[in-house]
Amino acid sequence: MCRPERVPSRSPHCQGQGYTPRMAGSGKVTPRVLIVGWGFLGAAIGGRLLADGVDVTGLTRSRTWRSEAGRAEGARIVVGDARDSVIVEDAIYDVDHVVFSAGGVTPPSAAADPPGATMGMLLPLLGVLESLRDRPNVSLTYISSGGAVYGDPVHLPVSESDATQPISPYGASHLAAEIYAQMYGRRSGASLHIVRCANVYGPYQAHDRDQGAVAVFLDRISRQLPIRIFGDGSALRDYVFVADVADVVARIVVGGLDVGTVNLGSGRGLTVLEIVRAISDAAGKPAHIDFAPGRDFDVRGVILDISRLQSFIAYRPTDFVRGLALTAASYSQTVLGRATAQTEILTS
Repeated sequence: MCRPERVPSRSPHCQGQGYTPRMAGSGKVTPRVLIVGWGFLGAAIGGRLLADGVDVTGLTRSRTWRSEAGRAEGARIVVGDARDSVIVEDAIYDVDHVVFSAGGVTPPSAAADPPGATMGMLLPLLGVLESLRDRPNVSLTYISSGGAVYGDPVHLPVSESDATQPISPYGASHLAAEIYAQMYGRRSGASLHIVRCANVYGPYQAHDRDQGAVAVFLDRISRQLPIRIFGDGSALRDYVFVADVADVVARIVVGGLDVGTVNLGSGRGLTVLEIVRAISDAAGKPAHIDFAPGRDFDVRGVILDISRLQSFIAYRPTDFVRGLALTAASYSQTVLGRATAQTEILTS
């Protein structure tokens, strides 16, 4: 039986109106989902859920092109800070599941200011967890960092049962967030999923930040600007395509799967230099590399064991070459295309 019509929010922070729940083909009521953090990853997850007919609310700190696009696709967008209980209560109204994917903190920024980064990561989560405390029927998925919480693993690939020994403030903050979420889950009885993602890349990732090597390298190599590599380029990383992450999270949420803690990556390792060569090939331009001393918060190597995830769902990660080709094509159409159009306007 359908639930009553959703009451439209009167909050000045909202974009969009109330709506009734959609029905799946089987007659089952699809879940209402709140995405906390409508950035690169959150918007991708939200878009995938919207495509599945799920009622989606997005909570974001500011209006951006991503939030406008999400609203146009049918999401209810709430603009505000997750540390504000009034904002959270408005956003969380009548939802069945929360996906926490708030970003903003990066490994370099966390290393530069560990206390500030820790508070920046934990306080928004605590704001959401406080609102969930009296809602035991609302489940939570926390998007964590599989590339940071394990530190330097003893063996590769690293599984969920291996020790979590982060060597960076960024990894320690994510692990602390996992522990807080688990504690609230035990106290309230709510269902909790922790998804430890590898290094996520894909179309529309910001290329002007200190995180996201694929996007940053692609932009700078395409514009024939030097790229900086910390260390000798032999650091091993697991890269996962953003559409794969969005698809897996959507399947967990819509399917109501009790996965607990799972790794989500490609299960394959690539060195930084291998990534640079692949991007150079995709861009059709040489890479100009500036090597810098290694950083003490960067792990030497991590590859995620994805067998546990594959025991729940049929998951075949996108090959890196294929994912990079899609990313490069999107970059050419958006960033380079926009730059070319601006140049034509200036010279006309």
